[in-house]
Amino acid sequence: MVKSCILSKDFKGNFIYKNNLFLLKINPIAMTCKICGSNSEKIFEKIILQKYPSGYYQCTHCDFIQTDETIWLKEAYTHAITSLDIGLASRNITLREEIKNIIDAYFPESKIYLDYAGGYGMFTRIMRDVGFDYYRQDDYCENIFANHFDITDTQFKHFDMVTAFEVLEHFNAPLEEIKKVLDYSDTVIFSTEIIPDSNANIENWWYIAPETGQHIAFYSKKSMQLIAEKFGRNYYCRNGNIHIFTTKKISNFVKKPRKHFLYKYSIFNKKIKRKSLTETDFQYIKDILNSKTKSS
Repeated sequence: MVKSCILSKDFKGNFIYKNNLFLLKINPIAMTCKICGSNSEKIFEKIILQKYPSGYYQCTHCDFIQTDETIWLKEAYTHAITSLDIGLASRNITLREEIKNIIDAYFPESKIYLDYAGGYGMFTRIMRDVGFDYYRQDDYCENIFANHFDITDTQFKHFDMVTAFEVLEHFNAPLEEIKKVLDYSDTVIFSTEIIPDSNANIENWWYIAPETGQHIAFYSKKSMQLIAEKFGRNYYCRNGNIHIFTTKKISNFVKKPRKHFLYKYSIFNKKIKRKSLTETDFQYIKDILNSKTKSS
């Protein structure tokens, strides 16, 4: 049971009934934006994980949206990947084609790649299968598909490109955590959904996902541009949900390549032939397993 009360012009409280006690959770009516430091005003409220009331606050300058203090995170990450993420497999297949096209068109010189917060290692595996020397990093999730190709398995500390899919919305301290990703490479490709242009029904936006408690940061194009500038990167947005932070200037970048009238004949449809690493990876892992057997 949750009951609300106004404590002052700056704070609102919620009485939460738990274990036969009423606990008072104090929620501010306004907060400081985690991206630009401007004032953020409360625009709606949700119940997280069916039990934790939280306000959602939008910055008056950059439109970034953040939640109340995230007291529920430990519970939210009982499992690193939630049961609601049913699009994981199809998303990785779609991103394989998207990232291949971006690399071939704009970063053909790149050779070594890292998938940051790469979850089960699915994207790393399917990219290696099509010839990209990819490695996986994740501090919280079990590596199932990319064993022996984790960041802990390589001497590389800096990569030609880093991908970080569906990660930004999980960051509790966005600037600090984004810096950690950018430290790995001069070029980082994020995926996250951008806040809709109209706030008319924002509290019912599917990306909020209060049922899982993991989505706690929501970005506008303006906030993404500000973040890129803070870290000395150029910002390019493709198809609305792919975000490139790079030190490289791309003069011929196209936001929606398949709608470009020269797509079939231009750099946007450039394909570089690569040899799959599946066979060599198989032999590499087989040799590792055999060496362990001989040494035991």
